Amino acid sequence: MKRTLLCIAFLATGIFLPKVNAQTEQDSVKKQDKEKKENWWNETDQEYYERLKKRKLEAFEGEKENIVEAEKFDLKKQIEKIDERLEKGDITEEKATALKQEAAKKTAENIDNKIAIINNQIELTERDVVYNYSPNLGGYIAIGWGNVVDDNGSFLLGMEYKAPNKKPKYDKLTYTDMVFAFGLGGTTGGGTDLGGTYKVGKSAFAEIGLTFRTRLLKESNFWRLAYGVSYQQNQLGPRDNKYFVNNDGYTTLEVFPYQIKRNVLMIGNIVVPVFLEFGPSKKREYADYFRYDTSQSFKVGIGGYAGINTGAMQWMKYVEDGKDVRVKTRQDYNTEKFVYGLKGYVGFGSLSLFANYELNNVFTNSAHKDHAVFFGLRVDL
Repeated sequence: MKRTLLCIAFLATGIFLPKVNAQTEQDSVKKQDKEKKENWWNETDQEYYERLKKRKLEAFEGEKENIVEAEKFDLKKQIEKIDERLEKGDITEEKATALKQEAAKKTAENIDNKIAIINNQIELTERDVVYNYSPNLGGYIAIGWGNVVDDNGSFLLGMEYKAPNKKPKYDKLTYTDMVFAFGLGGTTGGGTDLGGTYKVGKSAFAEIGLTFRTRLLKESNFWRLAYGVSYQQNQLGPRDNKYFVNNDGYTTLEVFPYQIKRNVLMIGNIVVPVFLEFGPSKKREYADYFRYDTSQSFKVGIGGYAGINTGAMQWMKYVEDGKDVRVKTRQDYNTEKFVYGLKGYVGFGSLSLFANYELNNVFTNSAHKDHAVFFGLRVDL
């Protein structure tokens, strides 16, 4: 391509040579400035590629050291397991010696093969050849929700994201999870028990959010601070064929003139939850980093939340003249604009049972000073 462009440039120069001879002194100066500028760019590109090439070669040399350290660490772990089997009497001393020799031979072969690959990459780089072989295993689509999938920062959030390959951090203080919760409940307060005003089976709670867990102690992961941001939705389903009415800034429940099949008031909140979480965890050590694993441990979280109300909407389905009618009404039902409450959970691994109690009243002006109460299942992914 460059050669073609060069030929075109020479042809253009020959065709327009008379015009060049007729150029003024000012045009000549402009041409010289342009040539200097082009040379400057070419020199800068060359320097950039040389610097990039040097960094790649240094990274390859460092990778060879990492390979040796990692293989030696794995060999050490294998020998420790063999010694444990020997102490328990599962194998004889002769068998243990043979297993150790086999593991050492395998480690040496792994080091030789991996370093040979790196040396070949170094030779290709020195010849300015880029070749990263990756076998074609077929296409796939990854859809879902989840937390980080490796220690490089890769995560699955709707679509898969692959983070750059880099050396993991030795000690990771904060972990990230996606949180999902759903449950049932209603309200209590003002002389009304749970389920008295709203049906528990038709009053629901849902939450989706992002949670960060930070270790509070340097040498232990028993105590953690869990915090983040979530979107919560409370749904209240009235009893006795009633619906919500805003009467001059005063929210009431009135009997609807037609038969109601379903009626719920949906209240959306954006909140910031904060918990003191505690429970055991297992420390997992690797070649050059370690992590605390709580996927097979019990945990308890105690705390609360605060946030703002994003609005309310009443969804109704009723029968009029033998036909089903669906109506969505979004208006001010005098729900509290600032929400806060208490929350706790207890569980094992990623699954927990939670309870949620709002300290604020559901409505600013209402005959009942209700407080929302919900309980259900929480999932941390």
